[in-house]
Amino acid sequence: MYTIGCDQHKYFCQLAVLDEEGKMIQQQKLYHDDRETLKRYFTSLPPGSQMAVEASGFESWLTDFVQDLGIKVHLSHPLKTRAIAEAKIKTDKVDAKILAQLLYADLLPKAYLATPQTRRIRYFLRFRLCLNRYRSSLKNRIHSLLHSLGIPAPAVTDLFGVSGRRFLDSLQLGEGYQEALLGYLDLLDTTEARINCLKKKLAAGVKENPDAERLETIPGVGVLLSQLILAEIADIQRFASPERLSSYAGLVPSIHQSGKRLYHGPCPDQGNKFLRWAMVEAAQTAVRKDPRLKDFYERIKRKKGPQKAIVAAARKMLVIVFHVLKKKENFRFYVSPRQVRQSA
Repeated sequence: MYTIGCDQHKYFCQLAVLDEEGKMIQQQKLYHDDRETLKRYFTSLPPGSQMAVEASGFESWLTDFVQDLGIKVHLSHPLKTRAIAEAKIKTDKVDAKILAQLLYADLLPKAYLATPQTRRIRYFLRFRLCLNRYRSSLKNRIHSLLHSLGIPAPAVTDLFGVSGRRFLDSLQLGEGYQEALLGYLDLLDTTEARINCLKKKLAAGVKENPDAERLETIPGVGVLLSQLILAEIADIQRFASPERLSSYAGLVPSIHQSGKRLYHGPCPDQGNKFLRWAMVEAAQTAVRKDPRLKDFYERIKRKKGPQKAIVAAARKMLVIVFHVLKKKENFRFYVSPRQVRQSA
């Protein structure tokens, strides 16, 4: 059995191979576009071989490719791996040899390796979010265009509703401006059509997933957010506590201690930004619908302001998500508010 460290780059990967005694026996550079050579190399390795590769965002295809050939793949946590490498091997550069050595010594800090199916679902849902943002961007550009020309918005609830759209279609802005407006509206129509198509697929997905239906019993969690939360969590069993899940989402404030004094700072940038966004989005609706969450939000808001309050509410809701998924119960059968408060 060999232990391999893989330093993956955009067009190639550098491999370092250790034998069963931990001795370096080979260093190999393989190019990604030569799949036949990649296949021959990995199939030539002894049965039971394992490989470590650093999580980078573009390692998915390689991990799938290698695992299909019978090699067990371990995904390393980038920040934790660098910290250990610097402490143990006196360098902050994590290359193939260091990855192999850490894996061989069972010191590799591992990240969760999502299944291909989970990654496909995540990509689909993130594309849906991308369309939402693009639609908002187009609407903002149209508002900006009208504002720059001094054209007041009509007295309608929604400029992009039936009455508002009738107003936009009737405008004659002159050369250049008119082309821009028509182009924005055309792109908006195309985007709306694609979003409506995806909505049908999402609705069908909820019916096939009991966990998604359970999450929708939580105030503020709809069709999109329920499936996004599930996809980003992937497997609730990998989190031993609500605190671990909140940390994964980047919703736990940073803590700094100096002597006997303890300082709480902002939430760190690390964490799953999509799960964090989903929980904040849900919290913004939930604090208007659920009296307990509303009271909690208002109490924090008076002390620390609206931004910190909504993050605290999002963290509180993630505790609810944790218990709903762990216990497989709807929100209405959830534990008492006191238990929620103690778990947060």
